[in-house]
Amino acid sequence: MSHKSLVSVIIPAFNAQEYIPETIESILNQSYRNLEVVVVDDGSKDKTADIVRKYESLHYVYQENSGGCAVPRNTGIEKSSGQYLCFIDADDLMMPDRIETQVDFMEHHPDVGLVFSDYRNFNGGGPFPDSHFQTCPNLWSHLKDRNEIVLGKACSFLALENFGIAGSFMVRRSLLRLERGFEPSLKACEDFHFYFRLARHTPVGVINKVGMMRRLHENNMSGNPVKMFSEGIRSRNLLRDGELDASNRMKLEKYIANRKGALARFYADSGMYPQSLRYDWQVLSGPFFWPEARGACRNMVRTVLLAIGYSRGKRPVET
Repeated sequence: MSHKSLVSVIIPAFNAQEYIPETIESILNQSYRNLEVVVVDDGSKDKTADIVRKYESLHYVYQENSGGCAVPRNTGIEKSSGQYLCFIDADDLMMPDRIETQVDFMEHHPDVGLVFSDYRNFNGGGPFPDSHFQTCPNLWSHLKDRNEIVLGKACSFLALENFGIAGSFMVRRSLLRLERGFEPSLKACEDFHFYFRLARHTPVGVINKVGMMRRLHENNMSGNPVKMFSEGIRSRNLLRDGELDASNRMKLEKYIANRKGALARFYADSGMYPQSLRYDWQVLSGPFFWPEARGACRNMVRTVLLAIGYSRGKRPVET
């Protein structure tokens, strides 16, 4: 295919010395060659800067630490100039044809402003058996026997199940005229908040092919359940407040109730009983969803039993 269109690859990095060489090499080894790679160092204190500066073809930008990935990604958008933009975290890997596959899709679908590839998790034990798309039953039911699809109303899928991640999508720069960048107040789930807003304005492509590998390790943000649950709730609250589609609003509300229930269970297991009861009460006093309401009632009983000294082994059995 033609490599005329410039693609900007943006890497937010914070104390990334352990894994960023592999990430950079996976980008430089892409089959698509017309690339601009922008590394935004978000206040690293390790050798990240020394490592990145060894690659003369990369653009290195340093800024004070922002406490998340939204601000460095926005800096990368400002400092880049590609017709297409994609992102990858400094510990993840691109498959060799990821960018070529996505650009080819965009060139053949000029009405599509956003395209996702599949991804697969891996850790020290190797790759996980299922790709991410395979864990999204609603999307997979439409995609499993096809190489690619175009979703005319992608938000209805995203509100039900998050089939993306920051490192799995490509966006046309022209689409960014309609929405600002990543929400800087979010310290997690800012990627979902970003591409959900973008998907309101455009058909969305989905390619049934693994385009990146997400590395799981002890320093992943996903290892902080309170932050992930809390920011997941907040990101959906922000989206719900601006959502005009009633069905999508309901799906976002259901997600919020589900995550509040998960946060309540986490607090109960951590011995933080008032916090647990507060979140379960929020589930019961908000929009009604039967599975979430039933879970909140059961969890409140369990929390009270734990608080008065019953062991976990004596708590009521959930059926």
